Amino acid sequence: MASVKATNITNIDASPSVLANAGDVHGSVRVFKDTYEASSLGAGSDITVARLPKGARVVDIHVKADALGGSVTLAVGDSADPDRYITATAMNTGNKLISLSSDGVIGSIGYEIGDVTDILVTTAGATASGTITSVVYYTVS
Repeated sequence: MASVKATNITNIDASPSVLANAGDVHGSVRVFKDTYEASSLGAGSDITVARLPKGARVVDIHVKADALGGSVTLAVGDSADPDRYITATAMNTGNKLISLSSDGVIGSIGYEIGDVTDILVTTAGATASGTITSVVYYTVS
């Protein structure tokens, strides 16, 4: 059995210690929550669900929705990468929850926003109808 340290603990324990980014260690988590009521929203549409400030680090994203349609998928990203956080996931059952922490792209946990950025939920597969609620958790340095 091994006893190892992750990056920030290694840096803190170093001599001299290396300060961690405040967005990674002891940062305050902020929340941006929003809801959209889709009514025959065409595949390939995007829904702006949050606007994050420059320097924000995305900690988690939760998207919960009604059964939106038999072959409707949702992806979560931004204008530069439409599935940066969560790749296209079927949303054909009611009250389905997808999140960065359980369904997302591992490299996007803690992703730092370079400039003011909108978080987008993108539809695909078919026309979507139903409630889509999102919560974006982030820290700022």
